[in-house]
Amino acid sequence: MLLAAASYAQSARVNVDIPAEPLDQALNTLARQTGIQILFASETARRHAAPALKGSYTAREALERLLSGSGLAVREQADKTYTVQPEDAVRGDAALPTVTVSGQAPESAWGPVNGYVATRTASATKTDTPLLETPQSISVISRERYEAQGAQSINEALRYSAGVSSYGAGTRSDWYTVVRGFEPNIYLDGLALPTTINLASWRVDPYLLERIEVLRGPASVLYGQGQPGGTVNMVSKLPTATPLREIEVQFGSHARRQLAGDFSGAIDEDGKLLYRFTGLVRDSKLPFGPFKDQRLLLAPSLTIKPSSDTSLTLQATYLRDRTNSSDNFLPASGTILPNPNGRISSTLFTGSPDFDRYEKEQWSLGYLFEHRFDDTWTVRQNLRYSHLSLQDYMTFGIGLDAADTTQSTMLRYAGIARPDYGRFTLDNQVQAKFKTGDVAHTALAGVDYQRQRKKNWELYALTSSFNLYHPTYTAFDWSIFNGGTPENTLSILEQTGLYAQDQMKFGERWVLTAGLRRDWAKSSTDDLVANTGTAQKDSATTGRIGLVYLAGNGLAPFVSYSTSFMPELGTDRFNNPFKPTKGKQVEAGVKYQPSGKTSVTASVFEIKQQNVTTLDLSDPAGTHSVQTGEVRSRGFELEAVADIGRSLKAVASYTYLDVKNTSTNDATALDKTPVDIPRPRHLASLWLDYTLRGGQFSGLGFGGGVRYVGNSPGAADNSLNVPGYTVFDAALHYDLSQWRLSLTASNLLNKEYISGCYDTTRCIYGNGRTVLATARYNW
Repeated sequence: MLLAAASYAQSARVNVDIPAEPLDQALNTLARQTGIQILFASETARRHAAPALKGSYTAREALERLLSGSGLAVREQADKTYTVQPEDAVRGDAALPTVTVSGQAPESAWGPVNGYVATRTASATKTDTPLLETPQSISVISRERYEAQGAQSINEALRYSAGVSSYGAGTRSDWYTVVRGFEPNIYLDGLALPTTINLASWRVDPYLLERIEVLRGPASVLYGQGQPGGTVNMVSKLPTATPLREIEVQFGSHARRQLAGDFSGAIDEDGKLLYRFTGLVRDSKLPFGPFKDQRLLLAPSLTIKPSSDTSLTLQATYLRDRTNSSDNFLPASGTILPNPNGRISSTLFTGSPDFDRYEKEQWSLGYLFEHRFDDTWTVRQNLRYSHLSLQDYMTFGIGLDAADTTQSTMLRYAGIARPDYGRFTLDNQVQAKFKTGDVAHTALAGVDYQRQRKKNWELYALTSSFNLYHPTYTAFDWSIFNGGTPENTLSILEQTGLYAQDQMKFGERWVLTAGLRRDWAKSSTDDLVANTGTAQKDSATTGRIGLVYLAGNGLAPFVSYSTSFMPELGTDRFNNPFKPTKGKQVEAGVKYQPSGKTSVTASVFEIKQQNVTTLDLSDPAGTHSVQTGEVRSRGFELEAVADIGRSLKAVASYTYLDVKNTSTNDATALDKTPVDIPRPRHLASLWLDYTLRGGQFSGLGFGGGVRYVGNSPGAADNSLNVPGYTVFDAALHYDLSQWRLSLTASNLLNKEYISGCYDTTRCIYGNGRTVLATARYNW
């Protein structure tokens, strides 16, 4: 059953304006516009179409018109409450029985997902839009799904999604993730997170989220500068009117102990003040090395609702990590290539115990504001300031020592990095929903502003060599830094963007989405050691146009064209600033969502990124670049998510990806796959979760998954082949009254594999087996 609840009082006759749409959506719209409650079976209503309805009606009149010809009838239960049932049921019993309803409110693009299958999204349009009407591929990973799989990072939460690859989950960052062959753009609640160096990435713990969305392809039309492969947008847990109280205790591999809590509800009797507090504390050890892995996370929020049309949510987060690297750079010889000494251990620690440490502190303050003037006009303003500081002391390998003929000694560098970031982001939106003839419009216009300040101090030096087969750890020699010149820079990035979009629905079948954006960006970098500085200004126009055909029965073919831009810092040998790189994607596919319980997307795409820097062959010194390079990514993706009945949930995906340098002055890299990030050609995964319903073991569930990652190149000339691998995951869970107990295992068989190589000197082992036992209590 689905409960469609209204938010403002009903008068005897109310003006309604409802487009022709599926009956379940029309009933929810009517409830909101009239102030009534409508109780109905969502699966039954979804099978029928409701006619367009506009004018002044009583609530019952409007209901009867929407139900006309559906075989359903309305029964008034009590003041402002109506039930929708088959006509035979209404005629057969004139009495008014008591109706008990259990269900959830209609899904919001900014809220939780019931089960695995989402039906709405805002990441692709910044409006609450059905997934079927979105003209780009998009995955929505619900909290229930990634928690069932035991995901402990954003990286792990995405591992069953099409088009997504990675080196594996790390303790320092989520930078390993790749979407359609490019690093993704990272957003939280539609606002950009700090753009950082890899080791200092902003961490978002999955426990803070309701859903994670992956929008594939360029998204500059709404968000501004970014890479063309895709955008990861995370949706925060927000205050709820319904009381929520949750405590979670977790134990696992590497002496992991974690305590988490999530609390929400109304502060006042009228429900105009809502709060939520989410937090966790963790103490653990790293898979190797004498280091702790500790986290403290706090996230309070407060929603102020002076009326049903206005809401202001204040948000704050604080995260502190005390850890170290959970991976090593190892040579190809001894990992994927033969070494006379044998294979290098996957648990070998190659750092300096008395030097290495990783201490990160980040916090943010912001708000989400929305005011609805009427059924046409809505305004939103979202703002956040984020700050991150890091102390990173690291020792890492740079390949075998050529002077050692035994091939057992690795050269190492030691480094200190102390970046400090501050980022301010503001997004203003105006939305209008209206009709022109038979065309229903959802128009959006906005202006956003971003400013990031980065202070970066780094110092590196060659340190002692390391025997990979007979390791010894000596006292760290701090004198290696004597006389070294650190990098000490101050960078400021600014962007102002003006955008407009219109989602046009022609009758019941065609949806055309078109958008255009103009950006002005400027950047400056001051070298605080050399007392020099550079500055440049860029501007770009980006857009998107996409068409969806709603064929009926949940089938929706689509086609789209979208573009992106990304400022490229630096100058050529004539001191001319580089132009922004430009990305463009052509995509065609089909979505199939016959109900809110099944979602399938298949698509083919081609992305081209132009103005990529490549060697300047005319430069005698060989130190400058020109922008004649091009990278092309093309492929096929298939993803299916299903809630089958009340017991079985499934996720399946397959990706074919072909990424090539289609233009470069480096002859050895032409028509080769770039290797700065992992780009395997084939990816496939399957996850099944089954829960017993009824009987003595009702609530007991079992989950299992398999992930396949194909071969990938590991050197610029693609001469190094990184073998593919297959890993298995498993889960066991039991729901009992207010308790949920679970046991999850990632890489169940403890498969030892290399997840990727930059070149012959830097290969990385994938994550070993991780087991987590979780007990959650709700009251």
